[in-house]
Order: sequence, then structure tokens, then C-alpha cells
Amino acid sequence: MRRVGTAAAVIVAAVMLAACGGGERDSGADAEGGHSAVAADRAAVIREAVRDDIRAAVAAGDFGPPRFIAAKELLSPCEVSAVVRGGTKPDPEAVAKVVTRLKNRGWGKTRQHSSAADEGWSLEKKGWMLTFVSGTVSEKAVAFGPDVERQGRAKPFEGLVFRGAGPCSTPSATASP
Repeated sequence: MRRVGTAAAVIVAAVMLAACGGGERDSGADAEGGHSAVAADRAAVIREAVRDDIRAAVAAGDFGPPRFIAAKELLSPCEVSAVVRGGTKPDPEAVAKVVTRLKNRGWGKTRQHSSAADEGWSLEKKGWMLTFVSGTVSEKAVAFGPDVERQGRAKPFEGLVFRGAGPCSTPSATASP
């Protein structure tokens, strides 16, 4: 079980590190270095486009709706995180449909890993990195917020986990069709 949580944590950390490096500074930043309303609006539109891609992919695999982590609980407005609890290890054919739908929506596969407990993919689209893990995943690896830490929820669950991060201020990262 410890290996499952470690694998998921490594994937999440890789996505976060990839998202934090470099990137262009938004030309809409105000004089004090903060983000302008235009940049915040653009971040929300792009984040929603990534959420739409996740919803469409989950629907293709005939899974229940994803539960998105509230934006205020994430580290950046340029992040998306969602889980789909399955109760059992997801069917590999259904998971393949999820990956295919993501590819059809412009997400290119950059890496894949597999273990006895889970299978994961790293995908890229317009500067965004999306990590998708299917199988038995440690809830601690995907949970956020002070309430989760206080409650100590660390039991594993079976289902799907999506973690994405990207440069919201990049004009070329627009909503998908």
C-alpha cells in the first residue's frame, strides 16, 4: 500500500514541479506585481476548458461524474484536480476510453507508468500537464485543505485521479472545442 501512495505522490509532485517552472509573466499584471482581473478571468476560462476535457473523458469511459477540488483549496489558479470514486479497480477497457478521449481533445501522451495497484499517464496540451491515475490510489495523495489534514483521511480508494497544472496566462492556451 505504501508503494501506491508513493507512486501517486511522485506523479503529483512531478506535475506541480513542471507547472511551477518558468512561463511568461502575464502582460496584464498590475504595477504591484499581482494578477489583473483580465489574467484571473483568462485563468478561469482555461481552467474550465481543462475541466471540460476531464468531464468528457470520464463520460467516454462511462464513469460517474468527477468531483473537482475547489479552486480555493489548490495552490494556484492554474490548477485542476478531480477524483472519480469507483469502489472497485476501474475496468481497463473503460480507462482506455478515457485516455483516447483525452487524446482526441488534444492531450498528447508524454509518459505512462504501470504497477500492480495503479496505472498512470502524463499528458500535455498547450503548456498544461495533466496526470491521470487509475487504480488504487492513496486519498492522502490527492486530498487538499486543512479539513482533510485534520481528519487524517489517508485510506486508499479505487477510482480515477486527475491533476493538472499549467500557465494560465499564456494566450495560446485556449478553451478546447
